[in-house]
Amino acid sequence: MGFETGTREEVLNRLRRVEGQVRGIQRLIEQGAHCRKVASQVKAARTALDAAGKLVLACYLADSIAAADMSEREAIDMIIKF
Repeated sequence: MGFETGTREEVLNRLRRVEGQVRGIQRLIEQGAHCRKVASQVKAARTALDAAGKLVLACYLADSIAAADMSEREAIDMIIKF
């Protein structure tokens, strides 16, 4: 089935934000920024990527359950692993 239009755009926007954050982290390192500042920005990028991943997971689970390709137990196990 795939992404609904609104979800697709939200995931893409989040990923673009992560991409910008990673480029910013690279610049910080190139400029010799303090490790504390770099670590803070890495955490922010990781959090943003996790948020995008959760949207993708939700889409995947919804599609799989709707198509009866996955049981509720399998869906719960996947959420726990994620």
